[in-house]
Order: sequence, then C-alpha cells, then structure tokens
Amino acid sequence: MYVCICNALKDRELADAANDARNVAEVFRRCGRRPQCGKCLPDVAQIIEDRRALDNPAPLAAE
Repeated sequence: MYVCICNALKDRELADAANDARNVAEVFRRCGRRPQCGKCLPDVAQIIEDRRALDNPAPLAAE
C-alpha cells in the first residue's frame, strides 16, 4: 500500500528503511527521497515505532 504518494513509497519499502532508523528523515534518506507535502510523516513515524516494537518486544508479565 502506498504511504507516501508524493514519492510513490510503499509501506514495505518504508518498513525496510525503518530498521534501526532514528527518525523520519533518515527513513527518507535511506529510500533516496525527501518528504514533499508532509501528510505521510505521522504514518512513517508510526512505521518506525512499529519496527522498534518488533525488534524489542515488551516482556511478558509474570502470572
């Protein structure tokens, strides 16, 4: 699914670029693009957070 229409970037491309990314600008640099209109920035930030959660899952609570 397209996340960034201006740069024709799909969710998978952005998720791959988000591995260990510090911020949204770094994700765009890794894709060789620059943000244009900015409407996708919150979505890209969420993709970064989702990748971090996958890489560092929360510990399970003791029963």
